[in-house]
Amino acid sequence: MYSIINFVISFGALQGLIIGIFLLIKGFKLKQDLLYLSLILIGFAAFLARVIAIGIYENQPWFFNNLNFFLLISPALYLYAKESSSATKNPLNFNSLHFLPFLIINSTFILYYFSLKNPIDSMMYLTNIIKVNDRFSIIYFSIYLYLTYKIVRQYKSSYPKELYKLLNKLIYNFFGFFIIWLIYVLAELVYFDYTLELIYYYPIMIVLAVILYYMSLQFITNDRFLFDIKTITKRKNFTLKEADGKNLLNQLTLFMTEEKPFLDGDISLITLADSLGVNPKALSFVINEHTQKNFNNYINDWRIEEVKKRLNDKEYSQLKMLTIAFDCGFNSKSTFNLAFKKATGLSPSEYRKL
Repeated sequence: MYSIINFVISFGALQGLIIGIFLLIKGFKLKQDLLYLSLILIGFAAFLARVIAIGIYENQPWFFNNLNFFLLISPALYLYAKESSSATKNPLNFNSLHFLPFLIINSTFILYYFSLKNPIDSMMYLTNIIKVNDRFSIIYFSIYLYLTYKIVRQYKSSYPKELYKLLNKLIYNFFGFFIIWLIYVLAELVYFDYTLELIYYYPIMIVLAVILYYMSLQFITNDRFLFDIKTITKRKNFTLKEADGKNLLNQLTLFMTEEKPFLDGDISLITLADSLGVNPKALSFVINEHTQKNFNNYINDWRIEEVKKRLNDKEYSQLKMLTIAFDCGFNSKSTFNLAFKKATGLSPSEYRKL
C-alpha cells in the first residue's frame, strides 16, 4: 500500500519537475509569464521531493529537509495571475523582490546547517526553527493567495475565458491544500510538538500530487490555453497585406458598431475572431497595427464609448454608474474606473456631473 502511495507522490514530483523545467526554459527564452508558472510547478515538485527525502533519510539531519518552498510558490502564483491578465503579453520584467524571502531564508538556513560541526546536536534548535518557519509560511501563503484571488476577480475581463477558468480552479485547489496544511500545522503545534510520523502526512502529499497532475494535464491538453501562448509568441511574425488589413478592420468596426459584442463581459480574442470567421492571429495583428492598442484596451475603449452614450441619455439617468458599467461589459468597478480615467481624463462621477 505504502509503495503505491510513494509511487504516486514520486511520479507527481517527477512530472511537475519535468514540465516545470520545460516551462522555465521557455519562459526565460520568450520572457513571458510562463516563467512564474514554472516556479509554481517546480516549487510543489520540490516540496514533494523533500517528503520523499525525509522518508529515505529518516532521523538524519539534512538541509534539504527544511527548505521552505512555499516562499517560492506563493509569489509565483500571484505574479502569474498578474502578468497573464493582459490579452497581449508584453516581454516579462522579472519581479525578483517578491522572491527575496525565499532566497534569504533558505540561503541562511543552508549556511547555518553547513556551519555546524555536528548537525545532530542542532536538532533541538531545528524544531524551534521549523515552528517559526511554518507560522511564517502560513501567513505568507495566505496573503499571496488572497492577493491572487483579488487580482483575478478584479481583472476578470482581461483574461481569455479558458485562462480565467484555469486560474479559478488553481485558486480553489490551492485554497483546499492550504486548509489541509493548516490543520496539520495546528495539530503539530498544539498536540504533537512535531513528533507526528511521516506516514500521517501522506494524505496531504497525495492532495499535492493530484494538484500537480491537474496542472500538468491542463498545460498539456488545454488547446485554447496553448493556442493563446502560441498566438502571443508568434504575433510579431504575423503580417497581412495592407488591403487585407484595411478590409478586416472595416469588417471589425462594422461588427462592433452593429452587434456590440463588447457588451459580453467574457469576450476574448478567440471568440471575437470566431464570430467574424477570421484567424485570431490576423484579427490580433489588425487591432495592434491599425489601432495601436492591444485587444483588451481596444474592447474597453468601445465599452467606454457605450458608457458615455448612456450617461448622456436621459433614459439611463436613474441608473447607478456601476450598473451602466456592468451592462456595458465591465466585470469590476476598479477596471471600469481605470479604463474610464485613461480614456477621458476624468473619473466617471466627474464626467457625469458635466
